[in-house]
Formats: sequence, structure tokens, C-alpha cells
Amino acid sequence: MTEQVRAAVVGNALMSFFPEVDKDMRERVQTAMLFAQRATRDVVDKGQVDDGYDYYRQQLRYLGWDAASPREAFDPDLERRSVREAMLGRIGAAAGPEYAEVTRWSIDTLGLSQPALFRFERRSLESTSFQLLPCRVTRPGYVDMVLYHEVLKREEMGNGFLYRERTSTRVRAELVRFNARLFEQQFGDKVRRSLLKVLEDELYEL
Repeated sequence: MTEQVRAAVVGNALMSFFPEVDKDMRERVQTAMLFAQRATRDVVDKGQVDDGYDYYRQQLRYLGWDAASPREAFDPDLERRSVREAMLGRIGAAAGPEYAEVTRWSIDTLGLSQPALFRFERRSLESTSFQLLPCRVTRPGYVDMVLYHEVLKREEMGNGFLYRERTSTRVRAELVRFNARLFEQQFGDKVRRSLLKVLEDELYEL
């Protein structure tokens, strides 16, 4: 991967950005994701919803995300691979091998940054889940992203869980599309104001 590839920890998500995703677009995507995460965490903590992931998806749709047509390629050997390769295999099946490769680069880069890894693991432990989100601009004003969401057993979420073999209780990987222009026009300023006090703690650029 080139130095132009970017990655960031946003709450319990590791986001990866292809070179064509510029700074403004990255900030819009990160802001929308963090807003949806925090809204979901609030209702889950209050016991108001049974399925946090479904509520999270609803928040994303409200902010301008739409499910694209995922390429759910059947892979009979997926479960027999290592956990890391299985993750990347699902991402590749949803959107193509290039999405898997940029995610691989981000996972390797995350492992080299203890502050970022600590934040990622702390938030993942709190929610007993984590996300991998490779993002790519496919046409002006739109970002295509694989939303990989994995739920884990709390006892298996120790330091370095992303790099070890583990048992997953639920895994989802789907291709979604973000209308960044619409988000900026309708929600951008309002969402940024609501996140002013938490951005420093929740967002870490790699």
C-alpha cells in the first residue's frame, strides 16, 4: 500500500480510506459514523432496543447511507481459514479484493500504534463488538464502504484480540453507499456541533 492510504480509529471501528478519499470526505464519513455509534450506544445502554446493530443501521440510513447490492460470493473454505483471513475474505466477497487489501494494511498499521490500539480495544470491549470499514470514492460526492461488524464474547476481548484466534458470535459484512454531499447539506454542521467535546477522545488518525 502507498503512503496515500489512510486509516483511523473511530470509536470501536477501524476505518480505511483509499487514496482518492480526500481530507474533507474522510471527515464527513468519520463524523457520520461516530454520530451513529454514539446514538446507538445511548439507546442500548438505556435498554431501549434489542438489536443495537439494526438501530445503528437505521441511524446510518437517516444520515445518508444506503445499502448497495453486496456481492455475497459463497466460499466453502471461509470458516476453515484463520480468523484474520476469514475477516478479509468476507470483506473481499462483499466488495472486491482491493477492499480486503486496504483493510489488511490498516490492521497492520493499527498494531504499530499503541495509543490507537488502546482506544480501539477499549471501545470494542465496551460494546463487545468491533467494525472494519474500508471506504472508497466511486463517483463524486459518494463513498462506497464495506460495513464489517463482528460481535465477540467478552472473555475473548483481551489485549490484541484482533490479531488472535477467537470465537465470533455474529458476523455481518455488507456494502453500503454514503451520500456525503447530502449529509453535509442536511446534517453536517449540526452533527459536528454535537460531537465537539468527544472528537478528541473518539477519533485517532493513524
